[in-house]
Amino acid sequence: MNMITNAQKFRSIFLMIFIVGLLFSLCAYDKAFAQQGSFIVHIPFTGIEMGTEDEVYIDVSFRNPTNTEMEVKLDLERDPKAKNWDVKFVSSQWGGFGVNRVRLDAGSGSENNENKEVNIKLHIKPGDNARPGNYRFVVKASGGGAMREYPIYVYLKGGKVAVNTGAGKLIELESKYPVLEGAAGQPISFEIKVNNNSDKDTVVDFVTVAPSGWNSYITPRWETDKRVNSIKISANSSETLNFTVVPPIEAEKGEYPLEFHAKVGNSDTKLNLKVKVEGTYKLQIAPETRRLNFDMVAGKESQQIFYVWNEGSAPIENISFLVTSKPEDWEITFKPDKLGVLEPLAKTEKPETIQITFKAPERTIPGDYQVVLTAAGDQDKRTIELRATVKVPTTWGWIGVGVIVVVIALLFGIFAKLKRR
Repeated sequence: MNMITNAQKFRSIFLMIFIVGLLFSLCAYDKAFAQQGSFIVHIPFTGIEMGTEDEVYIDVSFRNPTNTEMEVKLDLERDPKAKNWDVKFVSSQWGGFGVNRVRLDAGSGSENNENKEVNIKLHIKPGDNARPGNYRFVVKASGGGAMREYPIYVYLKGGKVAVNTGAGKLIELESKYPVLEGAAGQPISFEIKVNNNSDKDTVVDFVTVAPSGWNSYITPRWETDKRVNSIKISANSSETLNFTVVPPIEAEKGEYPLEFHAKVGNSDTKLNLKVKVEGTYKLQIAPETRRLNFDMVAGKESQQIFYVWNEGSAPIENISFLVTSKPEDWEITFKPDKLGVLEPLAKTEKPETIQITFKAPERTIPGDYQVVLTAAGDQDKRTIELRATVKVPTTWGWIGVGVIVVVIALLFGIFAKLKRR
């Protein structure tokens, strides 16, 4: 009985030791497996066509999917035929020096994983007297017990192949808001970021294309009082500029295309922009005589001609004519009393004509009176003050003369009678 019990104990202890050993083996295998798959390298373009006068920047990204941070060492195997070529890893954030190591934060299980993915660039520039043909470069990365190799093939052609019309060009232009809206006659500013992707300081010249009659200029971002046509940008860095346009006051409502060019040597990078002009509205009304006073006779109609026009660049709609202020019992009428649409004067080349009729009561005391009129549309309105000088009718004048004659005759009669006495 004791022998059976001891045998059972021995088997139990052996089984426990076996299980523990198996767990340690699995952990070690899992660690070795994690190290073998410790980081991921992605190079989207491994075959490049370029000219002997070109230089390219190839994106290389590293990602850490493990729960421990690591450092990746970089190396580059160059083609023996490319000894005098400028080939090196550079940062996508700053220039001046090459990159030979990359630190990756833990991809998971860590709060500080901001740099779990890092992007750099492989800069390739053919050396002097480089011959056209095929070249092979190998990107080597090692870290966390893993080693990666990625060949990159370059097919070199003579002269210059790069056109600088797409992503990856040496000079890149960016605008967060490529379409802006504004009023005619007012400045409209685009904020444009100019990226210098080369490994050397570069002077960039700027050319702008705007509609005829528009004013345009370029200023540094924080120095709006300075106007520039070119700027020096440090290697692998950027500058932000303001591109300002001013549509003329007579610009019609609509969309207008613009172009912003950055030139370095024979290369030309273009950024297409657009302005939506809202238009301006400036309603005007004035007498035909250009005088703000007129004469009229009490009890009789006085017809005055007025001109109405739009000095803005966009149509004014639904214009009505109103009497804002007038003397009591006066009659004022408009013909017509409304205008449906008033186009800009620059388009019509002539104003609209309206007739305003004024009539004061017959017993109005002669003198000056103020009248205030308003022309109001959906987009703008204009008020005008007039002075009306009221005179008595001619018939009353003759009656007054007759009364004076009668009075004088009576006075002569009285004097004659008194003299005889």
